[in-house]
Amino acid sequence: MRLIKKTPKHITWEKLEEQDKFFHLLPGRKRLMDTIKMIAYRAETSMSGILKNSTLDMAASRRLLQDLYVTEADILPDAKNNVLTVKVHNASKPAANEALKRLFKELNASEIHYPGTEMRIKYVLAASSDA
Repeated sequence: MRLIKKTPKHITWEKLEEQDKFFHLLPGRKRLMDTIKMIAYRAETSMSGILKNSTLDMAASRRLLQDLYVTEADILPDAKNNVLTVKVHNASKPAANEALKRLFKELNASEIHYPGTEMRIKYVLAASSDA
């Protein structure tokens, strides 16, 4: 017990071995990373607002989006019709699938084009008849 009390709580930078030393981001890089994080947070907040309804609050809609971000999807290019279909695999709950359909309807209505191409991005659920 006494050894624990005698153990220093902090290690100074100079006492760290060279391989254990870490480096801070340069101020410009940190600002860039903070800006990217802020843009991502605002985009997530905006999409959460689309998902939010009487049965899905903001926290639950954020969790649903975070699950969506790591969900597998098939990317199906259709050069003939200039459409890039993103076919997202179904969520584990039917209510989540309905919320995602609402989100995809809104995203599809905005007619987003894949950067550097004329292809319009279309989001669908894998079991949806909208494919």
